[in-house]
Amino acid sequence: MFDATKCDFCGECLERCLYLDFDREGGADAFETLYRRGEGDWVKKCVTCFACNEFCAKGARPFDLILAHLQRRGDFVPPKIVSLLLERFTPRDAFQAPPIDGPVLSLCTIEGNLPRKIGGALFEGMTVVKGRHFFCNVIFPHLGDERPMREGLGPLVERYASLGRDEIVFLHDDCYALMAGIAPQYGVELPFRPVHIFEHLRDRLGELRDRIRPLDMAVAYQRPCASRLTPWKEPFLDEIFRLLGVTRVKRTYDGENALCCGQDLKGLARRGDKFPAYQEENVRDAAAAGAEAMVFLCPMCLDAIGGRCQEAGLKTYMITDLCRLALGEG
Repeated sequence: MFDATKCDFCGECLERCLYLDFDREGGADAFETLYRRGEGDWVKKCVTCFACNEFCAKGARPFDLILAHLQRRGDFVPPKIVSLLLERFTPRDAFQAPPIDGPVLSLCTIEGNLPRKIGGALFEGMTVVKGRHFFCNVIFPHLGDERPMREGLGPLVERYASLGRDEIVFLHDDCYALMAGIAPQYGVELPFRPVHIFEHLRDRLGELRDRIRPLDMAVAYQRPCASRLTPWKEPFLDEIFRLLGVTRVKRTYDGENALCCGQDLKGLARRGDKFPAYQEENVRDAAAAGAEAMVFLCPMCLDAIGGRCQEAGLKTYMITDLCRLALGEG
């Protein structure tokens, strides 16, 4: 939630935005006007990438104010699209906890979007949970509506708690962001520790170190928007690349300066008319920096720009598949 006591209306959050055209003074005026008077047509150009929350060194969470304003307006995307997605992801049957044997890996509902099934030595002995009962609802802030995510959080935590494990590994970056980054903002305490897939992969690769065949590859990384909410886990990725013998190229659009992939949910909710140009610039930047491949954490990011990467001569890998390649499972 936006914390006005931490905001000095400096304007940096809007000045640093890659999609809005503000200088520091204009950004300061625009954001203060949004807060004090609820006015600002510029919010309609927001791409809901969460970046301004990460940009704010004071922890005021400016995107949360923008999201609240979008929700009050109710016209960021057509309401029928929100209703359509609610219907698509709402469970249709009563929840029954599945039998659990070993550590738990949550796939949310993204299994169908993964280019390759999850398996192999990295996930040996893990119980996979997935489906609508484990859907995180983090898609809805991208549509300018926080309510499904907020209202679904408590029941979702209860379902995970019913699995009886002290830790849950999350493959979906949105799910981890919800548990580790958003739940504390709502005052929701978790009866388990959320473990990001990066941490799990780092640990398993360390255990399987003798099987790794260094890839000797230069790669770029497409950082998902949800990672803005939990940036502290990024060092795990650098450790993974080191274990794999992979070099992460130095490029413009990386880390805090990463570009959103521009996923438009198959045309249902286009979040920016400029995105085709940004997608092209994103991929061009990776290729110009000497990358041989683009590595993805989010399958929806792969869906959004994978084709452009291949046109530019870049191979594409999900991070899990890159790890399996180094283990000889490719």
